[in-house]
Amino acid sequence: MNKMNNIKNKAKQWRNKYVSTETKRFTFNKNERKRYTFNALHLLSLENETQLCRMLDISLDTLSEVINNPVYQTFEIPKKKGGKRTIDAPEDILKDIQRKLNYFLNAYYLMINPEVVFGFVIQPHELGKICAIAENAKPHVGKRQVLNIDIKDFFPSIKTTHVKALFQSELFQFDEHLASLLALLTTYKGTLPIGAPTSPAVANFICYQLDKELQEFCKENDLSFSRYADDLTFSSDTKFHSDTILDIVSMINKRGFSINEKKFRIQSANKKQTVTGLVVNAKVNVDRKFIRKLRAIMHDIRLNGVKIAAQHHFNLKQEPDEKLLAYFIHRLEGLINFVGQVRGNHDKIYTRFKYEFDEIFTTSLNV
Repeated sequence: MNKMNNIKNKAKQWRNKYVSTETKRFTFNKNERKRYTFNALHLLSLENETQLCRMLDISLDTLSEVINNPVYQTFEIPKKKGGKRTIDAPEDILKDIQRKLNYFLNAYYLMINPEVVFGFVIQPHELGKICAIAENAKPHVGKRQVLNIDIKDFFPSIKTTHVKALFQSELFQFDEHLASLLALLTTYKGTLPIGAPTSPAVANFICYQLDKELQEFCKENDLSFSRYADDLTFSSDTKFHSDTILDIVSMINKRGFSINEKKFRIQSANKKQTVTGLVVNAKVNVDRKFIRKLRAIMHDIRLNGVKIAAQHHFNLKQEPDEKLLAYFIHRLEGLINFVGQVRGNHDKIYTRFKYEFDEIFTTSLNV
């Protein structure tokens, strides 16, 4: 933890240099990485709720209100493979506060994040734009076996007590009172809510020690490892030994997580190998089923209109309301852009999809 102590000492020096009782806002260096470092040190230098409010530019009364009376909107959205996912989305004031806090959390995580983590990690513009899911899949290209492990109920399994312990740990070293405030500010009904802006960053911090342990274990055993949110992928040039798998599962369980047995699988090179939905046998590529599904959606829109296509897509008995329809269109555009991110912006399949989408929605065809 020498690195953590060095960062904390630097944060204390930063506070002595920059922060006074009057300070609320700061002028950032034009260099983006320095700006992130500046904000990370600002977060780590916090000592009490007054400084927290100053950092978030809110009053103590507002902080007290959102912590004691958090307001969330609960709703469901369809899952990609059937069923529904429950979302707890904070109301506007709380969401705005969490977004501000999330900026500082991500700035700090950028300083320490393991190179094996690709989900919900900010990338300074100077590093270039990357497709995180594709980067997550790259280490596993051309391997004899790929092992996929999914953490069950990832966000809900992270409790308020876990988050409080995180903010008191060596990573942050906040006192109990400040750690409690931050834990209550980022959790709802005792768990990490799906829908809060801060949840992905908090989850990454919770997994920090696990990521480092798995990274070291895989290095010692000639394995490749990467994590994208709740998806953990391991690959090997040789066959996985049962003891190796048991060791991996044991390390995950020891950190308080459970394995989703339905999504646990080992894929050999003589069959299709996928990582977070991307094929990795010879190169990182979009699955053919994904392309066929996208073609079917576009054909349905051409034939029956957007509302009917959305009804078919979500398997509804009646046409979707405006909110779900907007979600369908936004998701469709995201799926098309995803093809471009993985295959390249000049890929023929991507450019054809993009042309069809733009033609449909710029002319409001069949809406």
